[in-house]
Amino acid sequence: MKITKLDSPYPAVAIDDFIPSTALLRAAAESFKDVKQEHWVKYGGEESLQLASKDDRNYIPTPALMVLDYIATHFDPNKVFDNLTDNVFPDTSYYAGGMNLLPNSNGEGGFLGMHIDTDIHGVNGVWKREYSAVLCVSEEYDSSFDLLLHDGVDKHARAPYKFNRLNAFKCSKNSWHGVPEIITEGLDRLTFVVPYWSYVGKQDTQNFRSKSKFRYDLEFIKN
Repeated sequence: MKITKLDSPYPAVAIDDFIPSTALLRAAAESFKDVKQEHWVKYGGEESLQLASKDDRNYIPTPALMVLDYIATHFDPNKVFDNLTDNVFPDTSYYAGGMNLLPNSNGEGGFLGMHIDTDIHGVNGVWKREYSAVLCVSEEYDSSFDLLLHDGVDKHARAPYKFNRLNAFKCSKNSWHGVPEIITEGLDRLTFVVPYWSYVGKQDTQNFRSKSKFRYDLEFIKN
C-alpha cells in the first residue's frame, strides 16, 4: 500500500489500495442500492445535500459492514500518525460514520459544505472525536469528488478521491473539510466513514459541539 502523508493544513494521510479485495469493495458499493429509504438520514439545505446511513450497524448491508469492519480492524491512527495519539479507538456501531452518499446521478445536486464535525459522541457523551477515516468507494469519479481541507485561516489542501483510497485526518476545532461544490452530474460519490474516538469523560456541553458547524467564508487561493 502506498501511504502519502500531509502535515498542512493539519495532519492527514492517504493510503492507496486499502481493501485487499476489490471484488468485496465492488460488492459493498453495490449494496448502497440495498439500503431502504427509511434507513437513510437525509441532509439538505444550504449546508449540504447528502445521505448517511442511520447510526446503527443493523441498518448497514453485509458487504458494506464487512468493509467498514475491515477499516476499523486494520487502520490504527495511533500508529499511522506517528504516535500523535496513543489512546484512540473506533466505534463499530459507526455512529457519525458508516455509509455516505452525495447523489447526482439524476441531477440531485449532491455536495457537502465546509464543516467541522460534532466532537463529542452523541450517544454516550464521554468520547471525543479524534480522527475521521474516509474510504473512497466509487469507481467512476473525477476531481469534483476531492475532499477539500482548510485550517480556518489561510492554509488549505486537497485530498484527491480515488477508488479504494483511504483518506484520514486529525479532527480538531480547525479541521474544516468538505466537498463544497456540487459534484459532476451523472455521478454519485460513495464513501465509507469510520470515526475514531478517545475517552474524555462527561464534559460541559457548552465547550463542545453537539452538531456539525459549517462555514461559507473560507478562501481557496490557487497557486
